[in-house]
Amino acid sequence: MTDGHLPYPYGREMTGYETLDLDTTLAKAKAAGARVLVAPYSAADRRSAFVQFPGGYVAEIHATVRK
Repeated sequence: MTDGHLPYPYGREMTGYETLDLDTTLAKAKAAGARVLVAPYSAADRRSAFVQFPGGYVAEIHATVRK
């Protein structure tokens, strides 16, 4: 949780969620009207993206990269 101390869009992130399949989850979110603020990127053992849902709710969604 960044608590608003980082620059946009990270400073608007309120919470994070883990999913088994990031691409499928992002497709479902987009179909529901969400907007991807930060495209999926890899860091360490996870892929993450930042998504803004209708109404302004921003969340980080991530999936563990299986080796």
